[in-house]
Amino acid sequence: MKTENDSTAVFLLSGGLDSTVSVAIAAERGISGTAVFIDYSQKSSAREEAASRTVASHYGMGLDIVRLPWLGEMSSSGLVSGTVGGQIPDFPLSGDPGDEAAASKAVWVENRNGLFINVAAVFAASRGAAIIVTGFNREEAATYPDNSPDFIEASNRFLAISVGVSVRVEAPTIAMDKIQIVKEGLRLDIPWESVWSCYRDGDLMCGRCESCFRLKRAVAGSPAAGRLSWASR
Repeated sequence: MKTENDSTAVFLLSGGLDSTVSVAIAAERGISGTAVFIDYSQKSSAREEAASRTVASHYGMGLDIVRLPWLGEMSSSGLVSGTVGGQIPDFPLSGDPGDEAAASKAVWVENRNGLFINVAAVFAASRGAAIIVTGFNREEAATYPDNSPDFIEASNRFLAISVGVSVRVEAPTIAMDKIQIVKEGLRLDIPWESVWSCYRDGDLMCGRCESCFRLKRAVAGSPAAGRLSWASR
C-alpha cells in the first residue's frame, strides 16, 4: 500500500553497478532522498566510498557515511581487512560446484545485509522516508540468499514490527540478472566511469574477483565495456 512518503527513500549505496542502477531506476520513477554508504572495513572501502560520493552527487543526493569497524574485526570473510579475514578468490574457477561454493563462502559477510537494512531503517524513520532502496538482484540471489525476494519479504515483516512507522525494502533490480542490469544502466546513462564493483582496493578494478568477473561477463560486447577499466583483462 502506498503512503504519502512513497516518493522519498533512503538508498543503500555501495558505488557498484547494482546500487547505482537502482538509484537511476528510482530517480526515473520520481523517487528521491538521501544515500547511505556503510564502511565495515571492507578492503575496497575507500574506493567504494569515493564512488558512492560521486554517484550520490550525480543524482543530487546527500551521502551519509556509517562506519561499522567491529563487523570487519569479527567477520571471517575475505572481503574485510580484520584479523580473522581470509583471501579473496580469483575467478573464473574450474567450474566444480565445490569450488564455487568455497569461493562464495570466502566472501560471505555474516548478516551484512541484515545490518545494512536495519541501519537504513533508522535513517528512513528519522527522515520520513517510506522506502529503503537496495541493489539486490536475481543473479546474486542464486548464490547469496540475503539478496533474494524471500530476504526482502522477511525484512519487511521485521521492519513492520520494529520501526514504528511505515518503512519497507524495495529492490528495483530484484528480477534482473547482471546483463539486464547493464542494459538498464545503458538506457538510463548511469555514470559508468564512477562505478566501483571490485572486491579489492587499487587504482583500477582488479578484473579477477567474483564481482569483477560478473561485471566483465555482463558488459562484454556492450558500449559499457569501454567505459570501465580493469587492471587485468
